[in-house]
Amino acid sequence: MQVLKAVTADAFAGKSWKHPGNYLYAAGLNIIPVVAAELSKAVAHLPLAFVEFGGRWQLMAVTSLIPNTNLLVGPQGQWLGQYIPASMRGYPFALARPQGTDHLVMCTTEEGDHIVEAGQGAPFFDASGQPSAETQRAMNFLVEYDSSKVQTWRAIDALVAAKLLVPWELTSSHNGVVTPVEGLYRLDDVRFGALPPKTLASLHAEGAAMVAYAQYFSREQFGRLQAAEREQARLRALTAAPDA
Repeated sequence: MQVLKAVTADAFAGKSWKHPGNYLYAAGLNIIPVVAAELSKAVAHLPLAFVEFGGRWQLMAVTSLIPNTNLLVGPQGQWLGQYIPASMRGYPFALARPQGTDHLVMCTTEEGDHIVEAGQGAPFFDASGQPSAETQRAMNFLVEYDSSKVQTWRAIDALVAAKLLVPWELTSSHNGVVTPVEGLYRLDDVRFGALPPKTLASLHAEGAAMVAYAQYFSREQFGRLQAAEREQARLRALTAAPDA
């Protein structure tokens, strides 16, 4: 795995970047982070679930019930869904907070399909050593995303405190073997519906009610994953078919 490096003029002067034009880097991601700012779009296209990582609860888009499999990334890296999560649209950049500091730094890797020759993409920095307009837009996008991510964490923490998350009893089927899916949680909609008005008002104030509703209504989108699985099979068959 390549190490992320801070995007500085010293490290990336004279270099250019672009989105690699495919999503092969996400082919092994069966869950992808989603934040509050994109819920109105994500809920219409992706099933959402709550997942805990090291004590931190997050809202994730489910792209497959099979680990290390993303049904929305085609054989050639094409995106087969109708909505691309914001965390993926920030690629090839990410924000990091250096240890012992309280500020964020934009990072990327020094090698990869996103690093291109001059003139084939956007320069990281201009002639004066300042971030190019494209690089600055990428940074602004990441900062907005990070702000919404923190807001989303706070909302989910409120749902957890209200004991509104329960294990999602799902199964996956692969090569004829049915396996329980572990680690995904859903809203306890029965308990949520019975909340007293004061508690519900508090959840609304934290933005938690919006996240709860989004997860509940997104459950209808599992059918899109089934459609993507069929499309995957069709594309693989086309690739394997001999030339006419």
